[in-house]
Amino acid sequence: MSNTYSKEERLEALKLADEIGPVATAQRLNINLNTLYNWQSKARKQGITAEHPTPKTEKELREEVLALQKQLKERNEEVEIL
Repeated sequence: MSNTYSKEERLEALKLADEIGPVATAQRLNINLNTLYNWQSKARKQGITAEHPTPKTEKELREEVLALQKQLKERNEEVEIL
């Protein structure tokens, strides 16, 4: 028998898995571990995180990449100074 979980339930399970790990989450919520792993995989592919429960737009992803590139450049410059 399969269970149907709402989007909110899946997001809460994913958030809890980030905090305590997938195995503990599956046990605590009585969810099949493979089901939870599938949710995590789909969420990663869609750019869904606990902070951003909706998929990121292409514009948001580009902005994030630019910010990370800038941050990396600054860190590399700090390392060169040392």
